[in-house]
Amino acid sequence: MSEQPQSIKQSEDTYFYTVSGSGKLYGLENQLVHVLAEANQTNQLFELVLITGGKGAYFPLHCHEHLFETIFVLEGKLEVILDGKKYMVTAFDYIHIPPKTIHGYRMHSHKTRFISYTLGGQMTDVYQQIGKRLQQNEWLMTDHAFDAASFEQAEKESDLILMHGIRQLSNTTKPSVLFHSQLPQAVQPYVLEAGEGKQYIVDGQLHELIATTETTGGGFSHFVIEGAKGKYFPPHYHQVHTEALYCVEGKMNLQLNGEDICLMPGDFAYIPPDTIHSYEFVSHSNKFLLLLLPGKIEQLYEQFEESQSPSICPYFIQEGNLMIDRETSSQYDLVFVEKG
Repeated sequence: MSEQPQSIKQSEDTYFYTVSGSGKLYGLENQLVHVLAEANQTNQLFELVLITGGKGAYFPLHCHEHLFETIFVLEGKLEVILDGKKYMVTAFDYIHIPPKTIHGYRMHSHKTRFISYTLGGQMTDVYQQIGKRLQQNEWLMTDHAFDAASFEQAEKESDLILMHGIRQLSNTTKPSVLFHSQLPQAVQPYVLEAGEGKQYIVDGQLHELIATTETTGGGFSHFVIEGAKGKYFPPHYHQVHTEALYCVEGKMNLQLNGEDICLMPGDFAYIPPDTIHSYEFVSHSNKFLLLLLPGKIEQLYEQFEESQSPSICPYFIQEGNLMIDRETSSQYDLVFVEKG
């Protein structure tokens, strides 16, 4: 049954949203790092950065003892190394990097952009140590070269372990173009091509599950959600789960505890437990990346059959698709709210 929350937590863990281009800005090795969310804003759950760089920009091979990292490409071409295997990824491809995975990247387009979530630590400390703090009006892609001493200090103070110092990635072999076509059933590194993962059609929208509790050790779930103009998700809240939205394409009207917010590409919203929220798509084509922690809410999808179509365009999704059962959804920490 739909219901009102018994109590809304009044704490420092409150919702917030970040407009594209705002937040702390760091320059490093022909790259810009925009900090969209810091650990002290998300109850120490995660951090989110947007990284933009020019052709040849790179980050050396390294690993993290505890940090879990994900990358979602927005634009350009990015060469990624995961435990010795090379991949060339492009827009909307997903890279899954558990702790202790040796990884690094090099940009192959004149403009490459990706967002990176880190969970279980503070990667922004590393950017602060190895980069140069910039003002919002400093957009020159000047070459702030990596400094070995700064990296050594970061290794001492942060969860960062360099494999071969700050040298560039080897360019002796051509990157692979192969991807994982299916989600693994264990915690391991993988790369999903855009549109891959588990796909479900729910309430006229395409939900693509790209990271599960199986692949994250129960820590979180990742979704890509797409829909056409007018599609929406009604008011609801979670008692346990924290939600994070990043607008990739289109325009969506988001309501958080009665406040109306318009999310455009590059905008981000943080939604802690007991926050009543809903959204509606405004553009003809819309896409956003959804992070859910701890992720058990994905069990809700087990009541639906996974789509068998290898490629679905949200334009062609017909009415009358599977709907979420409001009577039983609360057992998955999805509680619907009646409109007042």
